Amino acid sequence: MRGRRSAVLPAAVYVAAFLLAGCTTAVPGTGSPAPGPAPPPSTSAADPTPSAPTRSALAADVLADECLLDALGFSALLGRPVLPPEQGEVERADGSSSSSCVAESARGFPDPLAAVNVYEPRAGTPADFVRAGPPQGRRELSGVGEAAVLVDTAPGVTMQLAATRYVVTIAVLDGAPSDDAWRAAGAAALAALPT
Repeated sequence: MRGRRSAVLPAAVYVAAFLLAGCTTAVPGTGSPAPGPAPPPSTSAADPTPSAPTRSALAADVLADECLLDALGFSALLGRPVLPPEQGEVERADGSSSSSCVAESARGFPDPLAAVNVYEPRAGTPADFVRAGPPQGRRELSGVGEAAVLVDTAPGVTMQLAATRYVVTIAVLDGAPSDDAWRAAGAAALAALPT
């Protein structure tokens, strides 16, 4: 694994990266996990409808270096050149911190274009987490990982990808990569995960 490069990212970059992830996260130091969706109503004999799957919270910052894609991998996904991605750490006003791998444009002002984050489910498997998301604004992506979905968010599209141990998110701020580009980025990210 490459050495960790540390950069302090502006808070807006950090917030955008995690909003794009489309995940419920629990960040160490915040006191408690972020709430997940409300539990489904219990079924009774009068209501034979099965319960919807529940989704656990995620532990963030489980890897020191989340740069699972290099500049070529990000460039292939985005269809434009990027600077070498950097792992950045953000300190919040409450004293807690978190990190994300961010790729910035190689042309003009170095605007953040994409981010990678790696999480571990607090319960269940990564595939369970990816499959249990709300159905609106998302679609399955076959052919990569144990499960993968593309989630539409206000700033862009995020792939949630299940590995054996981790949930990997790759968020794109602008653009619409093809399914093949998403699969290639997902496969490269999975190959770069520690075993």
